[in-house]
Amino acid sequence: MAKFCTSCGAPVEEGQNNCTSCGAPIGGAQTQAQPNFQQQQFQQPYAGGVEQKSKMVAGLLQLFLGGFGVGRFYLGYSGMAVAQILVTIFTCGIGGIWPFIDGIMILTGSVKTDANGVPLKD
Repeated sequence: MAKFCTSCGAPVEEGQNNCTSCGAPIGGAQTQAQPNFQQQQFQQPYAGGVEQKSKMVAGLLQLFLGGFGVGRFYLGYSGMAVAQILVTIFTCGIGGIWPFIDGIMILTGSVKTDANGVPLKD
């Protein structure tokens, strides 16, 4: 009988310490003919063990509070956030178009990772 990862249902070979699909420890792999759940509906956390930030939250924060750099602070880009604040202040608000466009870019997927390189979740 084949063994499957208890986290994601991927096949596990004998002697593996971590699942090759999701990175979960193999300690309790199930031995069965087929996994008892549907893999398509199961969303895994990022394999690096770090919580992923939401693309939707970052984009909306940037659209509505981007003049204060909130969306970029959320993603960990504090230097860019401070720059957006300063540009907005020194242009008497006209520079607020930059954070607005930046928010649209985040929502459309042009920004794919946070400051630590962790992919944004949809």
